[in-house]
Amino acid sequence: MRSVFDYQVPCTRAAALWIGLLASFFGLPTHAAGQLALPEPAGYVNDFAGVIPAAERDRIEAITAEVRAKSGGEIVVVTLPSLEGRSPAEVALQIGREWRIGQRGDPGDPARNTGAVLLVVPSEREWRIETGTGTMTFITAAEAGRIGRDLMVPHFQNEEYGTGLLMGVAALAQAYADQFDFQLTGEIPDVEQPAGGRDRPNLGFIFVVILLLILFFANRRGRGGGGGGRSGGGRRGRSVPIIIPFPIGRGWGGGGFGGGGFGGGGFGGGGFGGFGGGGGFGGGGAGGRW
Repeated sequence: MRSVFDYQVPCTRAAALWIGLLASFFGLPTHAAGQLALPEPAGYVNDFAGVIPAAERDRIEAITAEVRAKSGGEIVVVTLPSLEGRSPAEVALQIGREWRIGQRGDPGDPARNTGAVLLVVPSEREWRIETGTGTMTFITAAEAGRIGRDLMVPHFQNEEYGTGLLMGVAALAQAYADQFDFQLTGEIPDVEQPAGGRDRPNLGFIFVVILLLILFFANRRGRGGGGGGRSGGGRRGRSVPIIIPFPIGRGWGGGGFGGGGFGGGGFGGGGFGGFGGGGGFGGGGAGGRW
């Protein structure tokens, strides 16, 4: 699956600079960076930042175990001390692929690649819900954004990370239960959407509109202002390659874009037997700050 288009368009240096600034403002990757060195997974709750109390950890593990047993889906919680300069979308995508989260399955298997990564980085006040290619069909970017903003962030703002993550996992688990038609029998907190909750504007769409306008006017300027003929002495804009991140398929999340092929990596070491072996993540989900 292709996730980027390469365009060769006449573009002035100023236009290219504006495009780079917009990409930085909207959190889009403008150059390839090395991946984060991930620790080995410890299970379905990986509290590398040390912020989840034991009581909430036990409840989260019980919910994720029930989801896996009844649907094959895998919800994995990860807290990190730092992103080391990377975006939360990039790191969550890497976790899903490198740890091979989600069932491998055969084509047509409803449980295939139904993984989800819930990433929180308290020191940088960042969160991200990354959904597998199978999960995107029933947990949209808009729904992932609502779960984060309405259910998790209010607790994160009070440094109640365990409670916030429990609420997020419970909401994700309910989406699995609705999709695969089963009942959650454990102790599940109330995750109903607060009255009046509304999604924020789609910043990805706004960015693309602005970008297309810049390219349009840069193209006209490169042709000499769109006059009747080609001027012999007129200066023409140079052709600059522009790479536009453009995900194919599902909606865009609030915190970044995913791309590329399926990740490598193996199963988790230590006392944990590893995840389902799928690793099918294509950049679906949402994220934000608090």
